[in-house]
Amino acid sequence: MKFKTLLIFCMSAAVAFAEDDNPLKRAMETLNSSKIAYSVKELKKPFPEPDRSNLLNMPAYRRFVDGGYKVTAFEFKGDVKKALDKAEDLFSKKEYAKARDAYKRVLLLDPNATIVMAYIAQTFGIEQNWDMAESWYKKAIEANYIDYLAHWLLADVYRNKGDRKRALEEISIAKVLNRNNPRLESLRQKIYAANGLDSSHWAFNPQARVLEAPDGSVVVEADTLWMYYAFIEAAWKFEPEYKKRAEANKDMGEAMIKECLAGLLPKIDERKANSKTLARLDKALSAGKINSFIMYEIILPDRPSLAYYLDKKQIESLKDYVIWSNQK
Repeated sequence: MKFKTLLIFCMSAAVAFAEDDNPLKRAMETLNSSKIAYSVKELKKPFPEPDRSNLLNMPAYRRFVDGGYKVTAFEFKGDVKKALDKAEDLFSKKEYAKARDAYKRVLLLDPNATIVMAYIAQTFGIEQNWDMAESWYKKAIEANYIDYLAHWLLADVYRNKGDRKRALEEISIAKVLNRNNPRLESLRQKIYAANGLDSSHWAFNPQARVLEAPDGSVVVEADTLWMYYAFIEAAWKFEPEYKKRAEANKDMGEAMIKECLAGLLPKIDERKANSKTLARLDKALSAGKINSFIMYEIILPDRPSLAYYLDKKQIESLKDYVIWSNQK
């Protein structure tokens, strides 16, 4: 189906927006007058959730340098590596008291090896010495707030101590810091269920795509719910005036995402009862939490390492959003 035949049909959605702030109307007018040939296909088979198993954050250390965060992977060399290898060997042999002493030796050699504090905490956790485990995980977090492993395992400590609220807080921070880790997600679901929250897995997964054909034309493919979203995405990706806007916006693509989401608004009241995506979007919009929705649900799954550059206040704000968004 040729794109221009859809203009009148799609413009009927314009009433959902204010006349001076109508991203769908603006995108449709741009595409309709474009030199690019657009065609539309209705999606017949749903797109599966993307496989993000390779998008996992690795342990890293950050420090504040020259007005911004410098994030570096842990790297151990020379005497530090030898000391760590010895500690790991003792840990594998289940000689936990000796392993602790060996890990402390690593810290003496390299105070920036803060992840070793989490390893020390693990030895106490294995021995079910929850108070000492809690103390050492807190030390690791104080030394390096982005240590997702420390937040994750501290949540498990609180779970074992019966402190459901603090377990909820820590696992949610860990989830922000390592968005796609499946084992972390498994514990999140258990802790959320224990707190009476929605523990099911959900991912923002647009049923839309726009592709450039070899002849320079563009195919817009989407199901009926996502069609307007796809039109706006097409404008941002292929139209010159939108490309200039994208270059001018240094916001990780949030401006484009917000306008694409506006393409879902005409369907919210009609279909949110049967769409978790629309229900969550409507909830976020009503509470003024759309920025958190975009960062946590859309940006971080594809760019999880960005979490390492958020300050503590931003991370905790996203943590609050995650808990709030899963309230039944």
